[in-house]
Amino acid sequence: MKKLSTILLSVLLLTTFLSGTYAEEDNLTTDTKYFDITMERTGQSAWNKAVTYVITVTPKTDSPKTQILWNAPTLIEITPKHDEFVDLYMGQTYSFEATLIPKREGSYSISVNLIAWQHDTNYTNSVSDLITFDDSLIAQPVDPGYTFGNIAKILIFTLLAGLGTWGIVILLKKGLKALTKWLTPPS
Repeated sequence: MKKLSTILLSVLLLTTFLSGTYAEEDNLTTDTKYFDITMERTGQSAWNKAVTYVITVTPKTDSPKTQILWNAPTLIEITPKHDEFVDLYMGQTYSFEATLIPKREGSYSISVNLIAWQHDTNYTNSVSDLITFDDSLIAQPVDPGYTFGNIAKILIFTLLAGLGTWGIVILLKKGLKALTKWLTPPS
């Protein structure tokens, strides 16, 4: 049991370390005179294969009405976790997140457009990323966090199956005792 827990702990620490280094390598940055935008793919869920993107925006001008548009082909379902129009003020840094769920394998261009709507003119900036999904809808290269998530999912299902089997055995033992007592004729 100690060996199993040591192995699981080392796998957990290793995948956590690798997951952190993976996220740092996958940053895309755009810098203009209106916005500094960084787009980062933070990982893929082992449960529904959703890929999470985070954009970090530092506006260089006040924009009380900025529109954030996520663009992808129709084979990618994008769910932003923010309002379409947000208030951005110069010098502050904001983070916005969206999840993408692929419907088919292939390479897709994901882009984010920021439009600062002003009364006299509009300022726009965008950043994009190319993401590739294999036939199992796993983003390539495979995120170590996704691998760890699959291991955790298998361990959870195994634990639940073991607990279910243990519960059924206990119930059958008690049920058989009660059944034999009920079926025994009175003396």
